[in-house]
Amino acid sequence: MKVEAFDALYAPTSPMIQVEQGYGRWLDYRGMDEVEERAREIAGRSYDHLHELVQILKQQQRQFGELSERLSANLDLLEQREAYVMVTGQQVGVYGGPLFAVYKLMAVIKRAKEAEAKLGKPVLPIFWMATEDHDFAEINHVFTTQTFSRTLKKDALSTLPLAGKASVGELEFDRVKLELVQMAQRLLLNETETPHTSRLYHALIELIQGSHSFAQFFGGMMRRFVGNDFLLFDPHAKDIRALERPMFRRLIEQHDALHLALEDAFEDGMPAVDLNKEAAHLFYHDGTRELLTKTDGVYTTKRGHRFTETELLREIEAHPERFSNNVVSRPLMQDYLFPTLGYVAGPGEIAYWLQLRPLFHELGWKMPLLLPRLGGLIVSSNDEKKLRQESVTLEEYMKRPLPDHPFDDEAFEAKLYAYRTLTEAVSQEARSHGRRFESKSRHVLERLADEMRAEAKRDQYRLNARRIHLSTRLFPMDAPQERILSMVPMLNRHGLDIFERMKHAYEQSDTERCLFKV
Repeated sequence: MKVEAFDALYAPTSPMIQVEQGYGRWLDYRGMDEVEERAREIAGRSYDHLHELVQILKQQQRQFGELSERLSANLDLLEQREAYVMVTGQQVGVYGGPLFAVYKLMAVIKRAKEAEAKLGKPVLPIFWMATEDHDFAEINHVFTTQTFSRTLKKDALSTLPLAGKASVGELEFDRVKLELVQMAQRLLLNETETPHTSRLYHALIELIQGSHSFAQFFGGMMRRFVGNDFLLFDPHAKDIRALERPMFRRLIEQHDALHLALEDAFEDGMPAVDLNKEAAHLFYHDGTRELLTKTDGVYTTKRGHRFTETELLREIEAHPERFSNNVVSRPLMQDYLFPTLGYVAGPGEIAYWLQLRPLFHELGWKMPLLLPRLGGLIVSSNDEKKLRQESVTLEEYMKRPLPDHPFDDEAFEAKLYAYRTLTEAVSQEARSHGRRFESKSRHVLERLADEMRAEAKRDQYRLNARRIHLSTRLFPMDAPQERILSMVPMLNRHGLDIFERMKHAYEQSDTERCLFKV
């Protein structure tokens, strides 16, 4: 496998570029060059819950498979305050979600190793699985190719009780196991069979059968196909909520100050992002997941729950498992739980993290390093061949994908001139035997013309097959490959070790925007 720098993945204005070049005035630390300074800052903070947190982490890893011996040993050092963490996270999409979730994982592993080399202390890479999120539509689907079509088909699971209302971590995964098996079959049936197909199918079925939650299935995909040198963290667990209790209290007690800090956080030049600045930044769970909002000193939810501050603090103390973080408080909770050197983010996350620095400061902390994830494009030798046949470079194609050759209706109609003349002659002759014969003859001849048109369009599709191939492989549905395609097609095309090979090649490179030639 060959890796090349490929900046054409993103526009110069993208947060993925600007976080390294233009956003420095909104960051506390400017990249990995300042990781030592960040380590000194968090060394002065107390993490009294680390013993319990490490025990929970060890227990959670058992459901995903064995850790490397080195990482297991480093967990013990984390408990002793002799190690740090580097974090990334994402929703637990079926079959690993879009490829950028894998790229986040690869990036956090690489960044952890870089930080470890600079600090001389272990740095553990952690993937924070967003099991507290309730957006089922975000995780329940994959996209599959269709014959002679640029449009990929969205293949989604049917709904589940409380889907979209309760946290994903609370949904009944076992109900959709059969659907997931059928989804795997459709994914692979729409792919060209390769020497890897059979092994991949059996590996996927084994993962489905051995999983009992969306987190376990997601984590199992990552552990099976990426490696055992990272930690998977499930925050939506009762024992984790108990550890989060002091931070939940703090978010309520300092609500007004945090609210004011966020209200004034946006500055000209920041990317526009919609943050709910009126929320209390905590969800309350009572069968469903409801956002708390403070109005006139009272915390309420849309379903009618009402708490004074005293009542809410009492509820947190008695039932911390009834609370979870929203998009604003999750980064703060991450910094509370873990001695976090940095967070590896995608473009959307970078955009809203820029507004969070005043909240970290309000809590007496600094914001961790904000680092862009790996941006990747996987290109096969067959893709490169088709680009050459189209006389276009990859950079040119990514900026302006090639459209289909259009079907020329006027030219086709011109070819049918003699046929239309014959149709008129036959219809006139049939009419002499009665109008019903005229009608029937026209119907038969027009249907034949429609069939000829359809066949001509199929021939046109065949002419466009090369362009359709490039579209669905490199820029599916006019979107980056990493945002649409899942792990499964890549595993089928390039082998079950494709992501381990990519991880190794990426770690040897000095770029965060990579073209992987496989």
